[in-house]
Amino acid sequence: MSMTPSAASQRRCDIAIVGAGIVGLAHALAAVKRGYTVTVFERDSQPLGASIRNFGLGLVLGQAQGEMHALAQASREIWLDVLPQAGCWHKACGSVTVARNPVEQAVLDEFQALRGDTYGTRLLSRTAVAAFGLPIGQVTGALHSGDEIAFESRVALPRLVAWLAEVHGVEFVFGAQVNAIELPTVTTSRGVWHAERAFVCAGHDFQTLFADAYAEPPLQRCALQMLRVANPGLTLGPAFMTGMSTLRYDSFAGLETLAALRRQLDDADPVWLMEGIHLIVQQVGESGELLIGDSHRYAESVGPFGSEAIDRRLLQLAESLLGRRLTVIERWQGVYASGPGGYLVKPAAPGVTAVAITCGIGMSVAFGLAEQVLDAALA
Repeated sequence: MSMTPSAASQRRCDIAIVGAGIVGLAHALAAVKRGYTVTVFERDSQPLGASIRNFGLGLVLGQAQGEMHALAQASREIWLDVLPQAGCWHKACGSVTVARNPVEQAVLDEFQALRGDTYGTRLLSRTAVAAFGLPIGQVTGALHSGDEIAFESRVALPRLVAWLAEVHGVEFVFGAQVNAIELPTVTTSRGVWHAERAFVCAGHDFQTLFADAYAEPPLQRCALQMLRVANPGLTLGPAFMTGMSTLRYDSFAGLETLAALRRQLDDADPVWLMEGIHLIVQQVGESGELLIGDSHRYAESVGPFGSEAIDRRLLQLAESLLGRRLTVIERWQGVYASGPGGYLVKPAAPGVTAVAITCGIGMSVAFGLAEQVLDAALA
């Protein structure tokens, strides 16, 4: 893997990409598939941003009908092609959204009646939920989707980098801050490169390069809290969510039954809605450890401090769902760009395109979006 060119003649490429998160890697793959030479610049020594701080879940079910759902479906197909080639552990076991009371069940029932055919979902009985090894004392039923793919982000991202470099000849320059792009010149802290086109995929850093491109509609940052817990002696195939998740995902937007669910949560504990807390439980890797989250706090800038009260609520939700005590082995904060719509794609300068996923679903839609962006930019 070439990290630092040693001669000026090597410092040329067709396409320069800023950022080695999933959006940058997706654009690199889309570009090399079209026959272009690519250099990816990453300020850190490895991908450390939002792309490794999530569930490692390609979520098709949660995306809004229309374009976003289509992007997630296209991304799913690319994941299924790329993951085995890159030697990444993964599973395609779908997801199960559990209803824990009649109010949550009503949301799932309405979704299935109105949109089940579009998303290929089906309702599960309490007995069917029990077959997954969950206690069903308070479960009324569930919604099953077969489309979700799971992988371990912190492992998959470095392997994708290695695969793109070794198989497709993508050049990665880590530890390189891109300070300016005025094509064909790309000025970095590691020297100057020359490129014909550039894509800025810098995640929640929308101020360092071409801030004006991200100014309208205005973006902010979303901080979330997550936990990793030891294998509790369960084998979970699908990712698990609860009815609370239906308030977070656009595929459920507009359902009449959501109003009653909001009232129920607000009456029980206003913190649920104030902090954007919902539950996803994902089992990853050969260790069988669980990833649990998450919460959502929005601001122009977000501090590094987590709330023990939020972590405690997340842990209690997971313990209640799984019916056993859990042992936390890691806690962390994720940060991603947030704004209206699912993504932002804008011309930033001649030959330069700014790209950002603006709703925390990069793993779910980045590959499909990159194909769309490359087709438009290089037509």
